[in-house]
Amino acid sequence: MVVKDEARDFEPIPDGLQQAVLVANHNLGIRPGYAGKAQHKVVLVWELAERRTEGDFAGQRFVVTKQYTATMNERGNLSKDLESWRGRAFTEEERRGFELNDINAQNCNLNLVPKIKDGRTYVNIASITKLHKGQKKIEPEHLGYMPKWVADIVNQNGDEGIPTGDDFDDDIPF
Repeated sequence: MVVKDEARDFEPIPDGLQQAVLVANHNLGIRPGYAGKAQHKVVLVWELAERRTEGDFAGQRFVVTKQYTATMNERGNLSKDLESWRGRAFTEEERRGFELNDINAQNCNLNLVPKIKDGRTYVNIASITKLHKGQKKIEPEHLGYMPKWVADIVNQNGDEGIPTGDDFDDDIPF
């Protein structure tokens, strides 16, 4: 059997400041994280206001994602991005339990920066901010959307990769 790179040409996601709406957040369960350490991960999924102009998906909005460690620790990227988006810091009470579903269908601006890896160009979310004064909101078109790569991870993990309260039962008093 001959195996080859079947890289497809996709219309590139526009970079720079882009208006977006959060359409979903998905629990990825326990995944390899920083330095290979097992960490509980989530992914946020946004639709951009910008639409595709080419191919089978012409007319549909571009979709971007970002993975996070599922923690509200003030040093964590999720906490930092959410604070930047909200335009204010979290209170201690909010850090004890923030419901990600509460931000579904909320608008923001994403600063998208192109990165080249293995000869391919990807777009990373460098920062998230709230809408500018007077900026019109966009409505989500595919609320709850799950990209194929996310579905593959969720299906691979099943319920085994999703932590419960029992998973964190240890001798550390906090």
